[in-house]
Amino acid sequence: MVLLLKSLKDLSPENHRNEVVVPAYTCYSVASSIIKAGLKIRICDIDDETLSYNIDQLNGIPFDNVLCILTANLYGLPNQLTDLEKIAEKHNVYLVDDAAQSINSKYEGRYAGTFGIAGIYSLDKGKNITSIDGGIIITRSRDLSDIIDERYRELDSPTFRDNAVTAVKILIYYFLLNPYFYWLPANLPFLKLGKTIYDDKYPVKKYSSMLASIALLQLSRIDSITSSRVDNGLWYDTNLSQNTMVKKIAVLENVSPAYLRYPIRILDRKKRDSLVERYKKYGLTISYPNSLDKLNEIAEHVVGIEECHVAGKVARQLITLPTHIFVKEKDRLTLCNIINSLSE
Repeated sequence: MVLLLKSLKDLSPENHRNEVVVPAYTCYSVASSIIKAGLKIRICDIDDETLSYNIDQLNGIPFDNVLCILTANLYGLPNQLTDLEKIAEKHNVYLVDDAAQSINSKYEGRYAGTFGIAGIYSLDKGKNITSIDGGIIITRSRDLSDIIDERYRELDSPTFRDNAVTAVKILIYYFLLNPYFYWLPANLPFLKLGKTIYDDKYPVKKYSSMLASIALLQLSRIDSITSSRVDNGLWYDTNLSQNTMVKKIAVLENVSPAYLRYPIRILDRKKRDSLVERYKKYGLTISYPNSLDKLNEIAEHVVGIEECHVAGKVARQLITLPTHIFVKEKDRLTLCNIINSLSE
């Protein structure tokens, strides 16, 4: 993301454009990437039913200094990407389709990540395709591609030590994916599992050939990998009950989800927090404990703060359930029974 945003800034014919529009509920690394790219953050609220942008608020943003709009496509559920593409075109700004969590999902028959001028996919831990580190940039613009290539050549290559440490992380990560081992400490410091923290101290380096071989092997099986997650996500969708305490996240029309995880809202925060604390051994997690407008670490880089009450509410309510290939029927049943037992 850092490399792409810097390249977009180079591409832009208007030097004053230095703002990136982001949804208020999204991954903290999005905010840190914008800052590392030397740009400002403009936050927009979301829709609590879909986790996509609040389109009315987005349309009201002053676009004079905006470089690009970022999508989010959280948990393998694409945003209303066609509408976002039209808004970006209307205001003569770039759209960057952040499909870090949505590789192989589709909106209106198009893959998430292919909308706008460029898109990204993450290969970080926890993603459908993972090599623990790294990512993929795609673009339909030859001019942007040339700038990205030039900037990429200037990056440092990973060292032998970098590769060795990453190899150990990969072995531990895949071991801990198995639900039988959820009881192990979920927050090993070097894996940063089980807790979302703001971090802008990471290096930006070239992608190693070792990691590329791991990612390519999985990419050759992406349809079967996605199928397992979709099956688990659809099972939750069918068997989890909605009531005054539990709300599902709506999938937009014409969406083929990838279900990185299955998100739901527990409307009582105390019950949500208690649930996660008691049953985290089953893979229940909280993604982002605060919305971006409440994240103190980025406050000095934020411009034109909008009211983001919905994103704040979602941050207090949302939990996610695992969908990866190691999740079996009995694991799903256990989670379903836990959630369905909630009542006022």
